[in-house]
Amino acid sequence: MLIRLRHDEEGIAMVVSLMVAFVVMLLATVILGQAIHGSGRSAYGRNRLTAVSTAEAGLDYWYNYLQKTSPSSYTTSAIAGTVGSAPAVGTFTATPTFYTDSAGTAANTLIPPITSSNVPLSVKIKSTGTANAITRTMESFITLRPIYGGFQGALIANSGATFGGNFTVNGNSGNDADIFVLGTGAVFNVPSGLESIHGSIYVPAGSVGPPSGIGTQVHIYGQVWANGSVLVNHPGALIDGNISSTTSSVTVSSGAVAGNAYYCTGSAPSNVTGTKNSTCTLGPPPTQSFPQVTYVQSAWVSAGYTNFQTFSDCTAARNYVESTGAYAATGFSGHNVGNTVVRITPGCEYENSNNATITMNNNLAIITDGEINLSQQSNWNGVSPLKDLFMISTWPAATCPASGTAGSHNITFGNLTQTNNLVETFVYTPCTASMNNNNSSFTGQVIGTTLSIGNNFQENYKPIVVPGANLTGYNQDIAYIREVA
Repeated sequence: MLIRLRHDEEGIAMVVSLMVAFVVMLLATVILGQAIHGSGRSAYGRNRLTAVSTAEAGLDYWYNYLQKTSPSSYTTSAIAGTVGSAPAVGTFTATPTFYTDSAGTAANTLIPPITSSNVPLSVKIKSTGTANAITRTMESFITLRPIYGGFQGALIANSGATFGGNFTVNGNSGNDADIFVLGTGAVFNVPSGLESIHGSIYVPAGSVGPPSGIGTQVHIYGQVWANGSVLVNHPGALIDGNISSTTSSVTVSSGAVAGNAYYCTGSAPSNVTGTKNSTCTLGPPPTQSFPQVTYVQSAWVSAGYTNFQTFSDCTAARNYVESTGAYAATGFSGHNVGNTVVRITPGCEYENSNNATITMNNNLAIITDGEINLSQQSNWNGVSPLKDLFMISTWPAATCPASGTAGSHNITFGNLTQTNNLVETFVYTPCTASMNNNNSSFTGQVIGTTLSIGNNFQENYKPIVVPGANLTGYNQDIAYIREVA
């Protein structure tokens, strides 16, 4: 019997071994599960962190975009991007919402497009980052402070510019008094007189001539560069810099060019001291958009203007500026009334009184929907320090009839109109600007669709910042950055 019991214990070692193996397998399964779980949680955490970082990258993209992009080119659409590399490549979609106020009020959501009179003052960016199907969303609100700059160029025309009579254009810093004639098919001509231009001539979509081209005794201290043909046709013409045509010919039948010549068609020009280069790969001349100056009162308030006078009659506006008649004691001239905007809403003709003298204790802007005609001798005298004088006929003009007729937007300086050396003047019209006077101390800029310059005009170029115009960028104040659902 004892022998039988001993034999009944056979196989127990196998059972114990299996039980131990089973326990070990359970422990291994638990450990493996924990490892897999830990790896999954780690991968999820990595994807989650990548998604957050990618969403933040979308915000960073917009911070840089707002700083580096010209406001006129701002997009109001979402921008997508990719960040990182395997195993977790992140993608973001960052969507802006622009507002016309600084508080981001929903009722003031900006409606595109962005223009000089429809500019954002704040923006909310919502950026969604995704990494391996994990999404996180970050949001930032930014207050935008506009940066305005002066227009570049002593004289800017759109359709054409004619210079007849003696005139001088001096630079602000060296030979930088450039002349731009911008429109398609535009023509620059200097047919007569004795002229001096301390800058360059750029005609990015037109030509210099024909028929006259530079057909006068003129000294151009910079270069002459047109997209089309260039013609120099006077023995007294002198160009210190290069003479260039991007797509056409260069002809110097008489005169002298001290720089090089670049031409696409035709033969090499004569009377060029430098090298003569036949090339059609020069690229376009320097250019800019023709300004579209409108009136936005808030921009002038931000620029420090405090006195706003609105007139529906040009005679009343003139009497206020000159402090005559009913405005003898309360008008602008000779009084300290603060920086002043005289806003004339109808398309009437603003014309100065004969031999009027306006004493400028403050800056003055005459902004009209019609014409400005300084045909009688007038004197605009600033009181130290320098004063700004703006003569603006607002953009746009449906048509451009002749001066003195209904609907005219022309601006004319004539018959000995004078500004003293304490006045910096900005002239703008969507039609014709005519500068015909013996003003020897005109400092500033002249911008018009068509320019007519002559009769001993002298300009000292100075770029002038126009409130609300030529928005060049923004300073950013970030109110918050946060994650949102």
